[in-house]
Amino acid sequence: MTIRAYFMAKMYDAAMKKIENACLSAWRQDLLSGISGEVLEIGCGTGINLSFYPESVSKLTLTEPEPHMLNRLKRKIKPAMAGKCVATQAAADALDFPNDTFDAVVSTLVLCSVGSPDSALREIKRVLKPGGQFYFIEHVVAKDTPRLLKWQKIFQPCWVRLCGNCHLTRDTEASIRQAGFTFHTLEHLTSSGSPPIVSPTIKGIAIHAKT
Repeated sequence: MTIRAYFMAKMYDAAMKKIENACLSAWRQDLLSGISGEVLEIGCGTGINLSFYPESVSKLTLTEPEPHMLNRLKRKIKPAMAGKCVATQAAADALDFPNDTFDAVVSTLVLCSVGSPDSALREIKRVLKPGGQFYFIEHVVAKDTPRLLKWQKIFQPCWVRLCGNCHLTRDTEASIRQAGFTFHTLEHLTSSGSPPIVSPTIKGIAIHAKT
């Protein structure tokens, strides 16, 4: 635990309010509206997605590696949800669950900041049941906008240090594909209410058909 981690957890919801109001909340609601069954969400932070899960979710397992974030997450779990919702400390690349456990895995604004996206995606694939679905919203590299990409590269060293290891130039779309997933839906979006260097975003559902 560090002082920086404590204040990041304390200020996170306030820092995200503008972009949530501008676009992210609507994207979260749209993404999660059809999710069902036993669901795992990785890197839950303070639990922003909690209000968007529908009744069709039979069990919801939430993981968060940072203790201060986890404490805030647990406080957001309402008593009515306690029977089917549990929060636990775990890193995205070290999930303490058996193979083929979940019908769906959710990651929103997580793969930008994990130590290794490839390791995290291997774990996501491992814990998904055959035909399971990976739901994601992630900000990504501006590979089709050279001018913006230049600024992402300039700001990245500082951004990583100040924003909890958040990387600006990760090609998460390619990483998901290379991990063995097939895109069921994929949208390329531009967020508002945040600095342009974090505006390129992908949103979608990917499927891993295990053999």
